[in-house]
Amino acid sequence: MTLLGANMKGERFSGLWRRFRAASDGVAAVEAALALPVMAIAYVGMVNVAQMVMINRKVTQLTLALSDLTARLPSVPTAEVTNIFNAAETILLPYDSDKSKMVIASVVIGADRIGRVCWANSYPDTKLAPARGATVSLPDSIRVANTSVIMARASYEFTPVIGSAVFKQMTLGDDPIYTRPRNGKADGDNSIEQIVRTDVKGCPKFT
Repeated sequence: MTLLGANMKGERFSGLWRRFRAASDGVAAVEAALALPVMAIAYVGMVNVAQMVMINRKVTQLTLALSDLTARLPSVPTAEVTNIFNAAETILLPYDSDKSKMVIASVVIGADRIGRVCWANSYPDTKLAPARGATVSLPDSIRVANTSVIMARASYEFTPVIGSAVFKQMTLGDDPIYTRPRNGKADGDNSIEQIVRTDVKGCPKFT
């Protein structure tokens, strides 16, 4: 093989290698362009899920605190219920407590094993409280005749930290927690132990 022939083959090989490199770079660029949005969505999703998990845990703790604090009292004036709401919502810190909704209710189970609301308060929206005498669906383990429970609910309107165009607002929590009275008073027609709100009569006299 002459020197000229060897040079020509070398140049052809170099040209092929440059074209291959250029093609590879192009493919890599296309792959990166396709992968970037997926990676961005995955990152945004992880951030939002992490926030949701932390807030949901706090909402559960908040609900438990509402139920437990109320169940410890023999009776409770309306002002004290407000104090319980204010104290319990600090559990949500550092998250915005204005996005939360809370309900505390005393549910009395009569001889028919049907739970009915004796009294209820809600915060900050007072319209969320169920009416006196309203029936409440309870787990079988709770529906013991001639007993009562404090039922608490709390929810949080979660707004995505980032990526609100992809991830929508949702409600976290809103699962009831039930606690038996710790120091309740025997009240109502059947002398059922319950937490009495001082401005209403004990139950099961619901009218």
